[in-house]
Amino acid sequence: MDEEQAAKDARRQKELGDLAIRNAEEMAFHPTDWEQQVLAEVIKLQRVIVVRPPEAELLDADMVRNDCHVNCHTQEANDPDRLSRHVTGWLIDGSDLILHSVVDYGGQWLCLTPQLAPAPSKFQFIPDRFIEWRESGDGTTRDAYRKGKALPTALRKYPEDHIQMRDEFRRLMTSGMSAFDARDRVDATLGVEFRKKEPI
Repeated sequence: MDEEQAAKDARRQKELGDLAIRNAEEMAFHPTDWEQQVLAEVIKLQRVIVVRPPEAELLDADMVRNDCHVNCHTQEANDPDRLSRHVTGWLIDGSDLILHSVVDYGGQWLCLTPQLAPAPSKFQFIPDRFIEWRESGDGTTRDAYRKGKALPTALRKYPEDHIQMRDEFRRLMTSGMSAFDARDRVDATLGVEFRKKEPI
């Protein structure tokens, strides 16, 4: 392996490790009755199949990795044919619903967001017409709300499992393990058991 490839692999491991840290923290928020009520409501909504174009095409179109809300907002705002409609809803991921944005392009559902980690070319998605975007107080960001309440990044069927996985991830990193390796260790242990649970 040459030095350039080694450096590229190291950068990718660092990016995946940073993503693992963000995901572990974002998925481990305190469970509430509100979350479970919204989850029960959302899973009754209609589902659609979304297609993800090849990664190279998305990157050539200046789509940003793992930034779906901005990508879709930008696509709608800059589409000269006005065929693109930014739709926010929920990506179905096992027993979790992940807040996600896609584009309805003249009746075709498209995910415009390249991913750091491997992702399927098609997936189930639940459009949620109750989600709205509001400008932050300083006008620098936009936040998702549903029926007047700020949304977390996911709705979880088994929130306690995410908290347990986050705590183990933190423990492994405190012991000196890299975020990339800690992610793999948690995935191979607690993650295996978690994926055996009943999906949505």
